[in-house]
Amino acid sequence: MKKPLLFWILLASQTLAGDVLGVDISNPLKLLAVGDRSDNIIDVIDLDKGKVAHRFETAFFPNRLIIAPYAPILMYTNTEHRLAVFYNLVTRQEIKRVELPLTPRHVVLDTTGSLVGISDSTNGGFVLLSMYTQRIVFSLPDFPPTTDVLFDPNEVDIYYSNSATGSIGLLNTNVQKWNEMPLAEQPGQNLTSPSRSLDARHIYVANGTTGEVYSLNAFSKVIFKTFRIGSKPARPYTTPQGSFLYLTDQESGRVMVVEQGSFREYADIHFAQGVDLVTFGRFDRFNLFLSTGHSEYYVYDNLKKVVVTEGIFKGKPIAALGAADGKTAYIAFADIPQLAMFNLEQQAIRYFGATENGAGSFAMGLSNNVCH
Repeated sequence: MKKPLLFWILLASQTLAGDVLGVDISNPLKLLAVGDRSDNIIDVIDLDKGKVAHRFETAFFPNRLIIAPYAPILMYTNTEHRLAVFYNLVTRQEIKRVELPLTPRHVVLDTTGSLVGISDSTNGGFVLLSMYTQRIVFSLPDFPPTTDVLFDPNEVDIYYSNSATGSIGLLNTNVQKWNEMPLAEQPGQNLTSPSRSLDARHIYVANGTTGEVYSLNAFSKVIFKTFRIGSKPARPYTTPQGSFLYLTDQESGRVMVVEQGSFREYADIHFAQGVDLVTFGRFDRFNLFLSTGHSEYYVYDNLKKVVVTEGIFKGKPIAALGAADGKTAYIAFADIPQLAMFNLEQQAIRYFGATENGAGSFAMGLSNNVCH
């Protein structure tokens, strides 16, 4: 029997909206989410199929996104109304709204996927939020202003940068107290968020005021080594295997590759100005370098120490995330309603539609960006 025309119109509209009946979005390990840059929309991407599997039309604008890797929960935060909003990915329904005592400008998932650290780099304050219970564990209204915090794998300590005092801080979540150690001689520095080595023995912070990158020993709490990379260093990156540290100067395009065990220089390369994003391939072989300031990209062979591919994306990236197996990088763009799948080993790009106006937020259920 022939289907009526209305049936086919409805089916086509559901497909275009990414809401295909029967598509399972309950496994966060196979999902990526992207929030529209201007509309109240979150598209959920099926990584196996490389396309939108479901679209959430949200009650508030999604400024930041988090997906719990080991539970079917998606969370977004809204800065205007100071909210954290939770969705159940099995039922595809909003399940809870949590009012926050601060503006959630920075939102970070911990190493277990169960807790979220929320901070405000303008007015200060900190909130530790549970993804599983959708409740505030504790809040610290007098916590210093800071950007993205860094969770230690011990599930107790949280590192943060305090640019006003030129210090790196350590918050003990058991006692809810924090201490700071000066990194520079003068206050009023421009510090990046901290990064860590895979074994958590070293904490890295870049100083945009002095052009230095500090390596802090996590046990002795002393600066083990200082690198001078350039005038505008980006946040340091460490590889998923823990072998290398990548230090980037956005002003000159310089990237210094350092062996983390010995802290000896492994390579010194140059790309275009503005490179501040890195996505690592398997075994740290083919690594993708790109920028939030322009559309150029480079694939660097870390074994042969040469650029094997370079090109220009269709849009300007806001973020790049690597798949857990290191084979694929996913890039979200601010100015086009598409995402890019970048095969790091074949250096092949495939674009597919997502959002209506380009991306404003971006998250993956499980990424290999584990130390950043």
